[in-house]
Amino acid sequence: MFLGMPPSRWWVLIFSRLWLNAGVRLAYPFLPTIARGLGIGMEQAGFLVAARSFVGLSGIAFGFLSEKKGEKVGLLVGLAFFSLGGLSIGLYRTYPWVLAGFILMGLAHAVYNPAVQSYVSAHVPYAGRARALGLLESSWSMGWFVGMPVGGFLIARYGWHVPYGALGLIGIVLFLATTRLPAAPLDSGTAFDPCRRRPKPSRKMPETKTPNPVPPIGQAARTDANAAPHRRLWPALGVTFFALFANESLMLVYGAWMEARFDVGIGSLGLLSTVIGFMELGAELSVALIVDRLGKKRALAAGLLGAAAGYACLLAAPTSLGASIAVFAMIAYFFEFTVVSSFPYVSELNPNARGRWLSANYSLMVAGRVAGALTGPWLWEHTHSLHGHTALGLLATGAALAFLGIAPNPDGTEKRACEGENHP
Repeated sequence: MFLGMPPSRWWVLIFSRLWLNAGVRLAYPFLPTIARGLGIGMEQAGFLVAARSFVGLSGIAFGFLSEKKGEKVGLLVGLAFFSLGGLSIGLYRTYPWVLAGFILMGLAHAVYNPAVQSYVSAHVPYAGRARALGLLESSWSMGWFVGMPVGGFLIARYGWHVPYGALGLIGIVLFLATTRLPAAPLDSGTAFDPCRRRPKPSRKMPETKTPNPVPPIGQAARTDANAAPHRRLWPALGVTFFALFANESLMLVYGAWMEARFDVGIGSLGLLSTVIGFMELGAELSVALIVDRLGKKRALAAGLLGAAAGYACLLAAPTSLGASIAVFAMIAYFFEFTVVSSFPYVSELNPNARGRWLSANYSLMVAGRVAGALTGPWLWEHTHSLHGHTALGLLATGAALAFLGIAPNPDGTEKRACEGENHP
């Protein structure tokens, strides 16, 4: 056994995430190639990516599917969407079919990602969950390191559509492997209720009425998951939204800024992409190694403060290419550290409705990306400077820290979250 599951089960989950992530990341460097292959302009090609991102907002709805039918069903539905999307792009190669394929692949992520996080969380106690989810999330950066060389080779040798057809076939194999996985247990045995009073052993506590109480561990966990979530948990999702908004609005235009400031070419931008990939992998492994000991909420605060320091460094407008790459690498590291730390944190906000909350977290991530994608390019077109982006990043990160301050703490170190009726 390794982190609550046999190694073979881990391999199925990690390989599934790796290829799903490769399918998402493949579009970014090769979008011009896809546009030429379809005979369309970049604006229409960009709509493919926008449509794929937009359907990610449906993630919160699919959270109910995992709650009612189990996490394994969510895994299978996500892989089915992934396979159909890849095959529709690889086989038909016309704009309507490619658009449908991108939408299906967006739905695959909206279903699979929260389901696999919930599946792993159900097997691993909260005290070791950051290690498990950090290992799982390393598939995001590995999807870049593995998917981009393989995708580039297939595109150069056989055509732009072939990697997607191959991903569709891989999805079928992973679907069949996933059917052999057992269902997730009902509870990991570490339920945390931010609203439940814990009586002191020295004296009897009076009964208090608590809205939407979480039942004792092991009792009607799935049934009570359908109760309305407590409103004091929602600020935790505001952290995710503002962190994604701050980063996306900046990272969409960093290439244009570096071209304008340093007159760099594709080679230098490719170097920066590689450095960012290594920073992402380092952040994911850092979460696996230290966040369980540091504490999930404290790790979130550290990641946000580190990202804010990176945005502040950009205000100084680095005068050399090397310094600029170092600052963007710093931002990438702390941003990824924040995002991955959020998964074990959110997984224990309400264990009896874990799938729903992880799906809501995914939807808020998508919403933050969409808002950043709309704001960042608009600011660049009007200013051709990063001062507005960095100021916006600092404000959004400040908002994320404020929401984190009033969010509950599953680590059990914050008493404000359990003040009963005195807490709004």
